[in-house]
Amino acid sequence: MRKILYIEDMEECHEFTKRALGHSYEVISAYTKQEAEKIIKDSIDKFDAVISDVNLVYDKSKPDNEQTKEGLELIAFARKESKGRGMRKLPIFCISTDGSNKKPSLKTGANIFMWKKTFWNGKGQEYLDKIISR
Repeated sequence: MRKILYIEDMEECHEFTKRALGHSYEVISAYTKQEAEKIIKDSIDKFDAVISDVNLVYDKSKPDNEQTKEGLELIAFARKESKGRGMRKLPIFCISTDGSNKKPSLKTGANIFMWKKTFWNGKGQEYLDKIISR
């Protein structure tokens, strides 16, 4: 079974992602930057893909453009760690509800940016299947 690292601070998003990927993928969850960094450092080579949100400490009182961008740092870290272990083509997805995150996520090392709803409505598994099978 293919193994995915999913980095997201909101529990319901983990449930949506697990449901969207069905039984085709084992989803390992990380909820904080620190937790994700440890998993990446210890075992990035065990994963077939990484999926990360951008805003990992979401504050409902702030607009999206004022949220933390810890997910971008994790995308860059995952890309660096995977390259350092010879995994140059590790698929890294950024999924978000904020379109302004697209350019920064692709610039920091994500292969694909997707809206969360698009990912959860079947396109996520479709893209993962396509990219991983290359």
